[in-house]
Amino acid sequence: MNESPFTFAEARAAAHQASQRQLDAERTRAAAVETHAEATRAYRVAVSRKIVELHANGVAWTVAGDVARGDKAVADLQYDMNVAAGMKEIAEQAAFRLGSDRRSVETLITWSMRRELAEGGAS
Repeated sequence: MNESPFTFAEARAAAHQASQRQLDAERTRAAAVETHAEATRAYRVAVSRKIVELHANGVAWTVAGDVARGDKAVADLQYDMNVAAGMKEIAEQAAFRLGSDRRSVETLITWSMRRELAEGGAS
């Protein structure tokens, strides 16, 4: 590990890398949100259709929702929705962590600049 201050080029590269990682995390989060929304929509449509189908086959409205959610195909869609929700949360936490890492890089760049100035600009 290098304990000397960043040079200007190193600081610029570190800031750029942190920025790129943050942008990648934002794209990943956007994709996770879309996947979760699609899974939620598929689940809700399947539940609605299954409730109507069950009622048409004689199941009372009062229990049709519970029976529909117990259907394997509907339960599988709920599972997919729950996994997508978890992946969205993971993407949000990763984006938060990368934002924190980016602030750390900015702090190190500031420290490097101040240290170099305090040492008379020798670099």
